[in-house]
Amino acid sequence: MTLFGGGRTKSFLGVDIGASSIKVVELGLEKGRPKLLTYGYSERQEMNGAASPFDDVQATGKLLAHVCKEAGVKTVHTMTALPTSGVFSTILTLPYRKEKREMQTLVDVEAAKLTPIPFEQMVTYSTYLDDLGKKNIPVQKKEEASSLKPPVTEEKKLTHVLVTGAAKTLVQKYVEIFKTAKLDLQAIDTEAFALVRALIGKDRSATMVIDIGSKRTNLVLVERAIPFLSRSINIGGDTITARLQEQMQFSPTDAERMKRDLGGSSISGEKLPPLFESFMHALVNEIRYALQLFASMEMTQQKKIEKIILTGGSAHLPGAAEFLASTLNINVYRGDPWARLTYPEPLQPALDDIGPRMSVAIGLAMRDLDS
Repeated sequence: MTLFGGGRTKSFLGVDIGASSIKVVELGLEKGRPKLLTYGYSERQEMNGAASPFDDVQATGKLLAHVCKEAGVKTVHTMTALPTSGVFSTILTLPYRKEKREMQTLVDVEAAKLTPIPFEQMVTYSTYLDDLGKKNIPVQKKEEASSLKPPVTEEKKLTHVLVTGAAKTLVQKYVEIFKTAKLDLQAIDTEAFALVRALIGKDRSATMVIDIGSKRTNLVLVERAIPFLSRSINIGGDTITARLQEQMQFSPTDAERMKRDLGGSSISGEKLPPLFESFMHALVNEIRYALQLFASMEMTQQKKIEKIILTGGSAHLPGAAEFLASTLNINVYRGDPWARLTYPEPLQPALDDIGPRMSVAIGLAMRDLDS
């Protein structure tokens, strides 16, 4: 990876710390449009017995610094995202309170009844959905959200609030990783909002984003650029790799290489290989459950998803999009996170190959550029 531009343009770095890799994307602005400056990624091998990147934050921070150095990253202004599996999220419908502090107190009291761990052990964020739906604002910190006048539904004197949160211990690990990497962590977002920025933008239709990572697959159901529902399920690209290893008697390295070769050679209309069917059927069951939950939500205006966007490292599995489209009777597309960026045209083949795995990092780098 090399530096594709830069100079004096103010830029932002999006960092996606996944279970098995680290991805970074640096963006600047050119004529009001995000411009790709550089990118980098590295597979994260287990270090010192640490299966998770958060088991050894010093090692992860050093690896992140190495990736940035090799990619030629110039900025230190950085955004990152909490993993969907580590984020608590709920939508509250509450009586409107004119006094902002009173409104925020009410939000905290009601959210505390639902959090999986004691509320005081969490960092929480509140976003008023009516405002978000109009302005496409990313997740706001609690103190920022409380400074806004909550929007109100006049007829019923109700307001709707999206509350997201994570354990303080997890947030502190992120802080330590970026401190070790000598990067200025400007904000911690969620993967859901990053995916909305990178793949959906201002499209207000009901859309499901399926992000197939190595360990987990995230389902994000979006309407009016609001992620109303996010689910993280314990299947991913490694599930397919293990299946190849078992059936073909491959080593783990050879099985992973074959999976990526198959993905890189996928073409439209290709049939799903039998080896992938068990994975896809399990995924379909989770998708149908998520669709039922979405349809039952009072806040959504549309009850049926119009399209599905595939992304993540295993989004290019041959026949996956076609299988989902025919099974669910929904239009399915492979997402292109580079579509909203400018970049040198000769890079397109390389970017197309790695695009699905870079979606979260791109969406993070776009956060302050969009604002």
